[in-house]
Amino acid sequence: MTERKANMPNDVMIETRGLTKKYGKLVAVNSLDVKVQKGAVHGFVGPNGAGKSTTIKLLVGAIKRTSGEGFIKGYPIGSVDARRAIGYSPERPSFYKDWTAFDYLVHMAALSGLKTDEAERRSQELLDWLELSDFAKAKVGGFSAGMKQRLSIAQAMSHKPELLVLDEPTANLDPDGRMSLLAKLKGLPREQGVTIFISSHILSELEYLIDSVTLINKGRMVAEDSVKAMKEEISLNRFALNTSNNEAVMKALQGHPSIQEMKLGNDGVIHISSQDMGKLQSAVMEAVTKTGSLLKNFGEEQVKLEDIYRSTMEQGKDK
Repeated sequence: MTERKANMPNDVMIETRGLTKKYGKLVAVNSLDVKVQKGAVHGFVGPNGAGKSTTIKLLVGAIKRTSGEGFIKGYPIGSVDARRAIGYSPERPSFYKDWTAFDYLVHMAALSGLKTDEAERRSQELLDWLELSDFAKAKVGGFSAGMKQRLSIAQAMSHKPELLVLDEPTANLDPDGRMSLLAKLKGLPREQGVTIFISSHILSELEYLIDSVTLINKGRMVAEDSVKAMKEEISLNRFALNTSNNEAVMKALQGHPSIQEMKLGNDGVIHISSQDMGKLQSAVMEAVTKTGSLLKNFGEEQVKLEDIYRSTMEQGKDK
């Protein structure tokens, strides 16, 4: 058994240090540093071609790194101990088409070390949990893309892994299926102590699910923190103002010393940067009164994960 690194904290599930993967001259993952705490639901976000899927394959041991290092529970990525801790559902899962869903899950659970009776119990539990029990004896070849996606997640969970790695898990599900799966995943850390590392393009779904996030671009880590901290950083000293006549109010506010920046967004709301909310509030009320406008809303910016993504990627262009 591989010995745990002496300098690896016990509360860390995933850590990479300078992790790099090259394909010839192409650098798919470039000196990537990622750290994920145990029990977290951690998002992994970036544009197409950013290196997300390559990173995931490195973490689960499907491909070998070029340089750098990575650890799962303190064990080197790709080692038997690291693999044993992981349940992995890829973006495009493949199956034995002539097998039934139940037989497939039992087989995969047995390969993970479960005895036959335990594998059968676990498989039925997962089919029930993922609402596939009515199709337990149906051949996988006839499944829809969404059903295959759920079966892939069941397979990933068959051996009760400590780390669940999911690559676009809701990509093929309908809206009801997405909402149902997200609710189930959200409860796993609390109910079963599972850590979840999830990559998805659907930021609104991730925002509901994740505690922390890594943003990656061109193979490099652009930002990593808790979602709460990132939102607070972006929303700091930023305010949203909406009135019945935004153009007139903006004109009245123009040049006020409390305002650092002001613009009318695509959402039709005035976005303002200011270091002094008190003075800004007085200026806003004066402008609204002066223009005879109706104040609809004024307060701190309500930041979404999409705002974090956009802001971070814009900053990263210059790096």
